[in-house]
Order: sequence, then C-alpha cells, then structure tokens
Amino acid sequence: MKKLLTLALFCLSLGAYASFTIGTYNIRNFDYDERARIHTNKSELGKLLTSLKTDVLSVEEINNTAEFERFVAATLPGYDTELSRCGGEHGQKLGFMFNKNTVELISFHEEMSIAEPGTPGGCNSGSRPAAIALFKIRATGQKFFGVTVHLKSGSDSQSLTKRTKQFQIMKDIITNYKAKFGIQDFYIAGDMNTTEYLSRGSDYKLMTTLVSSVGGIDAASNLKCSAYWWGGSDDGIETPSLLDHIVMSPGLNKTRANTVIHGHCQKVSCRESSVKDLGIIYGQVSDHCPMTATVQ
Repeated sequence: MKKLLTLALFCLSLGAYASFTIGTYNIRNFDYDERARIHTNKSELGKLLTSLKTDVLSVEEINNTAEFERFVAATLPGYDTELSRCGGEHGQKLGFMFNKNTVELISFHEEMSIAEPGTPGGCNSGSRPAAIALFKIRATGQKFFGVTVHLKSGSDSQSLTKRTKQFQIMKDIITNYKAKFGIQDFYIAGDMNTTEYLSRGSDYKLMTTLVSSVGGIDAASNLKCSAYWWGGSDDGIETPSLLDHIVMSPGLNKTRANTVIHGHCQKVSCRESSVKDLGIIYGQVSDHCPMTATVQ
C-alpha cells in the first residue's frame, strides 16, 4: 500500500509539471487610458488573468507600474512582476508577470536598441524597449530567455520601415544571447503590430522570416485574431486583426503548442462584431486579447 501511495504521488507530481504555459497580453494603458478617458476595470482584468493560469505572461502598455505591481500582488497570490523602467514617448512599460511557484527569475534587462533603431534609444521618447528576462523552470531546472516586445504601430510606410528594423533587432537579440549565455531556449512575445499579417502582406513576411531565422515556431500562426479596432469606418462594427505573437524555440515547444486566444476574441470567435457584442473586456480593459500557448 505504501509503494502504491508513493507511486500515485509521483505520478501526480509529474502531472502537475507536465505542461507549461506562456502568454502575452497588451493591457491597454493600464490603469487609465487618457485618450478614451477610461479607467481599467480591474475586477474584470483580475478574473481574466486568473483564468489564464500562465506560468509566464508577457505584458505591455503598463503605464502605472506601481499600481500594476500592487494589483497583481493583491489579486493573484503566488505571482510576481518585473517591468521596464522605460516606456517610450507614451510611458507604456512592459515586462513579465510570472508564477513564482513554477519559475524563478534569474535576471532582467531592458534592451534600448529596439526603441529607436540606429540610435542609443531614449527612455521617454520613441518606441518601447524590449524587456528580456532569464527564467528557470523550477521542476526541471531548464533555463530560457523571455523577450517581451511592443513594436511600432501603424500601416504607413514609415512605421513599416521602423518595424522592419525592429524585427532584425529581435533576431540579433536571440542570436547574441544564445552566444553570450549558451542558453538555446527562448520565447519572444508581445504586441508586434503586424497589421498586414492576416492579408499576407509585409508584416506576414517579416514575421515568417523572423521565425525561420531564429529557428523558432510561431504559436499564433493559426489564429484568426488577437485584437479589434474600429476598422476605419464609424459603422459600429469592429474589425479583427492579428497583432500579437508568441515565438518559441523547439526546446520549449517540444510538441506543437496548444494556443488559445481569450477574452472578447474568443467570445465572438474573431468575427466582425459590434462594441456591445465584444463586451466589457473590450470596452473597459483592452482592445487586445490575452493569448496563451501551453506546451507539454
């Protein structure tokens, strides 16, 4: 009986660590969107974040970092945060929310070169830096780099030119960190503003080239959307787009990740929808939806 109990506990322990979930979420100008004059609905956000059950979540557009740290500590026991000090001209910081019981944060770095390619980058000007963290999975000891990004938005030629340079820098980050630290596993996630991804335009080519060049897998490649916008016409119908991605190394993604889009994107199955149908999360939390990729 004792041996059976020991075996059962061993199997239970294996099952508890059999999967690992990485996610990304642009939480629109947390905790107050000045343009729309809307306070983040923290009650709804808390329920949504809790339901994700992520081990590591890349987060973007955290304008009020002190409040986000307080909010996570009060709402998600066992989770911690590590956020950038710099946030570009709009003060949109980014970084990580992670489960301290399943992962250990070893180091954290802000990479300014991606903010204004070709320049040293400014803390309070231009685009956002990249947030880079070295993590260790407690159950296995496996180490990996997490890279959170928020690239230049817009579909105009100037924005696309900047994003093109930022995509090259993302590749360089992975190449350099592999060589410097000898750690081959990584993920890159965040709002990459791939406005032409679904139409197989320039952003699609940039994304697929990045994935190939770093030897990764884009867990979002089969999704139909990750955000909504007004669509360019005031007809009351919002349009889906795929702006967010999770690129993972094969060492993290040993089997094809089970990728899920949550929030209002899941609610309306990425169909064109009214603001009313998209609901309170869309109106009072973010136009983006959380994305998670669970690997075995």
